[in-house]
Amino acid sequence: MNSPSVSQSSCGLGPRAWVSPTLWGLAAGLSAAVATVLFVRFKLPVPLRVVIALLPILPSLGYVACVVRMFRQVDELQRRIQLEALGFAFPATAIVVMAADLLAQAGVLPNPHLGWAGLVVVMCLLWMAGWIRACRRYQ
Repeated sequence: MNSPSVSQSSCGLGPRAWVSPTLWGLAAGLSAAVATVLFVRFKLPVPLRVVIALLPILPSLGYVACVVRMFRQVDELQRRIQLEALGFAFPATAIVVMAADLLAQAGVLPNPHLGWAGLVVVMCLLWMAGWIRACRRYQ
């Protein structure tokens, strides 16, 4: 087995590989935040609201393209690790969201009103937790 190169960690691509997807993700989040502020502060005509609402999709697609490209560049073990991480994150997100909603309905927790942004944060954190778990398993 080859040892990892300087640009690769023992559990995937090195940190420099994440610069492009991180920038695309930040652009998507920032454009969504700007859209939200524009909707709250200004009474815009419906066609302009539609355009502004759909603009964050463009950097989001850039993010997806970067992540898919990265997955295609890694070896089979790294693909398996990512598959296990995503296989953990998807159902775990459903469980966390369902439990939080039911606890809010029961009056145990306040209703968080996180919306899509909160869901994305939960998904990313659980993907990271799944990735860490899978990396430890294969070391």
